[in-house]
Amino acid sequence: MSSLFSRPVLDIRIRLSPSTGARPLYAEIVVDLEPLGNRTNEFEFVSLADPLHAEFAAAVAAGLRDELNSQVASRGLSSVFEGAGVRATLTSARSHDVDSSVSAFLTAARLAVGAAVERHR
Repeated sequence: MSSLFSRPVLDIRIRLSPSTGARPLYAEIVVDLEPLGNRTNEFEFVSLADPLHAEFAAAVAAGLRDELNSQVASRGLSSVFEGAGVRATLTSARSHDVDSSVSAFLTAARLAVGAAVERHR
């Protein structure tokens, strides 16, 4: 296999909750990962989660892109999807005024890729 996924991975749900005394770490996301036509190694991010602070949506996009690239590189693969780029759609997200942070959404996005890899096996 030269790609990370052979089919779309949909409805990936991640929920981070703060623990007592910890830094702000609340983020909930639901993500779909699908092939993006025949545009190899291209990454497209779409956010349908409204309202979500722009910096949190940007953190999800960055976390997904970085972790997908990391997973592909660490496995010696050529792409996320064979012969295609990837469309990552943030279908739902929740934040908390006090307990959410950019770091929480970066972490949630990275965990979403890991969950997608596990589910795809």
